[in-house]
Amino acid sequence: MSWRTKFLVGVLFIMLAALLATWFTPFAVSNGLRLSVWWKARQEGLIVTIDRIDAPFLRPVVLRGLHITSASDNAFRINLTATQVSLDLNLTRILLRERGHALRNLSIQQLHGDLRRSHPTGRAITQRGWATLHRLFPQSLNVTSSDLRVQDGPTVILLRNCFLSASETEAGRFNTAEIMVASPWFRQTFSQLRGATSWQANRLTLAGLTLTRGFDLQSITADLSRIGKQRIGLEFDVDAFGGKLRGSISHEWRSPHSNWKIAGSASDISLAQTSEAIGFTDRVDGLLHACNFTFRGNSRESARATASLWTELTRLTWRNRTAEAIMVGAALYNRQIQLQQLYIKQKANQLTLSGEASFPSNSSEWLSPDFRGDIAASINNLGDFASLFGADPGDFGGKIAIDGAMNARDRKIGGQLTANGASLRVFKTSVDTLDAKLNLEATELGLEQLELKRKSDILQVQGKIDLSHEHSYSGTLNAAIGNLAEYLSIFRGPGESNIKPTPANIEARIDSNSWDAHGTIGLYGSSSINFTAKFPLPVGTSWNAFLISPVDLTLDFPAIFLANAPQLFHPEIFRDGILSGKLSLSDTLQHPRLIGDAQLLNGKLQNTFLNLTEASGLITLNGTRASLDFFTAATKDVDLSFRGEIDYQDTNALAIKIAASTPIFDLRTRAIDCVDKIQIESVPVTLAPAIAELEFRGGLFQSDWTMNLKEPMGIESNGALILNKTARKLPLCLGTGPDEGTLLLGAHPRPEPVKPRKRAQRR
Repeated sequence: MSWRTKFLVGVLFIMLAALLATWFTPFAVSNGLRLSVWWKARQEGLIVTIDRIDAPFLRPVVLRGLHITSASDNAFRINLTATQVSLDLNLTRILLRERGHALRNLSIQQLHGDLRRSHPTGRAITQRGWATLHRLFPQSLNVTSSDLRVQDGPTVILLRNCFLSASETEAGRFNTAEIMVASPWFRQTFSQLRGATSWQANRLTLAGLTLTRGFDLQSITADLSRIGKQRIGLEFDVDAFGGKLRGSISHEWRSPHSNWKIAGSASDISLAQTSEAIGFTDRVDGLLHACNFTFRGNSRESARATASLWTELTRLTWRNRTAEAIMVGAALYNRQIQLQQLYIKQKANQLTLSGEASFPSNSSEWLSPDFRGDIAASINNLGDFASLFGADPGDFGGKIAIDGAMNARDRKIGGQLTANGASLRVFKTSVDTLDAKLNLEATELGLEQLELKRKSDILQVQGKIDLSHEHSYSGTLNAAIGNLAEYLSIFRGPGESNIKPTPANIEARIDSNSWDAHGTIGLYGSSSINFTAKFPLPVGTSWNAFLISPVDLTLDFPAIFLANAPQLFHPEIFRDGILSGKLSLSDTLQHPRLIGDAQLLNGKLQNTFLNLTEASGLITLNGTRASLDFFTAATKDVDLSFRGEIDYQDTNALAIKIAASTPIFDLRTRAIDCVDKIQIESVPVTLAPAIAELEFRGGLFQSDWTMNLKEPMGIESNGALILNKTARKLPLCLGTGPDEGTLLLGAHPRPEPVKPRKRAQRR
């Protein structure tokens, strides 16, 4: 065969091969691509469906109707759809497995996606899957009309109508109609965002985004160059509210122990602009002058983590709280937490805290941690300093200095704390001087000295507290008070200004949580009140537990002239009268045994639940019941007389029965939902139903009291009244009900005194 024939055959063969390639390539590429996508997706637990693949010869491949979903056992729930995806394949690098981009260009139209982390312990993407994703990064990217939703727990990010173009050869652009971020701590929507993009070495940068007024995103870079090795990074640079905010975040999850690296810094950020932008209801003012933060490790594995923090706030103002400077420095390394400094400066007040502690490695070590701490404080205006923590500055005042150190190791605690104050005001009660010294030794807290002085008053406390499981405590308490009435305003509000002196002396000895106290209270113009008390009071005792604890109390008050005594109630009730008696209480407060008597003579009343102006009475207590031997009272035009009995076997279910010796009538004209006051008026003649007995029921420490009005039905053979068992029951709302809740009762008026007749004069 001649060379011309050979040449002709070769040309024909080449042309035939070209024709076959032109004809078979689209079919081979489309089916090969469909098979490859199906196989790779199946390995990662994904389901991919493609309506149609167009693979024209020497032109980009077009995927129409792309739909990607995840299997139910995957860690991430994925649901992606795109109407059209254009792929410019680099077949040379794909077939020869060369390094570099397998795609020259990727164009996606109408992308809609929903990515949720639904099962954190479910099936994750394999290392091979991340490597495949890395190889699919294109040289240029174009995404139009995309809507995405990304959710991780309670945090949700939404992108609506997003457009993105990026290329290695020229700058791209980014714009979106809306980005919404919602989380438990933050919720914000950013609209009409526009910026520039850069795509270099698999690093996507967005720049020039103005998120909101005062918050400009200079640049944010997502480093995807190592995603094949399961590592990503993020860097950002922000002009935030007059200052700068920079940070970098990287995450590597290739090993079983995922690793985070976080570093950030902030300077000169206005807190006022920040609070306004975020939408705080309370205005915050001040400046975040400097802040640096680093973290490396896994938050779930504290033993492997290291972190550091330094923050400085200046001119902080929030509500009525102010501080000139707050500095915090802390570090975490090798399971050691070190508080380098917590410094607060507020006008003439300064507080410094420092210390370190071991981070517990198991739950039992939380109960006995190793730590060391130092405190130093010089507070020259306690009111201003208390306001920083939300207290009313008017309730506090004066100067106080605190100095001390504390340490704990191997379940043994040591250290000491001293406090000295002058001209103090605590909860509106003034204290001239305060001296306190505490010592910590092993498992015992010793109160070596606690002394409070105010005018001629003095309170001295000494003792110790066992810090072991039982928390038993012992000690002594001595108080000498010149005028006890000056302290009543703490419990009942302001009272009368001219208070006659009420001296008191109280002594208590505590042994293993058991109190043994006695004291004397002197009243002007009256005999002294003497009392004793014995009761257990362990640390952490609830009120319900105290009610069923054994108590032993005695109270002796031979004669108290109420006109000279301080008023315990506000508003005042007793204006005059003589109160005397002797009481003894044993067993428990819930089921007490009371023995003794109490008598009131010539009592003058005001501001009472009933409109009484005068009262006298005698009550005798016999164990679990008491008898009201007599009770006489008067209003401005009615005289009343009662007898009764009280059942206090259970203080949660008291029963007080009062029988009237003089007729009483129910003058109600309509039903009452709740009684807040009882008014007794004089009625000469009435057809209203009579009341033979008033019965009150309720708990001593509860508010659900009721009142029963019982009518007489007849008289027994022995002269006793037969009462109607279906009594009218009314709830009581003492001090809280409206005016229409007044119960109106009637009684015969007081007889007018008979004037003596004048004798006729003899002429």
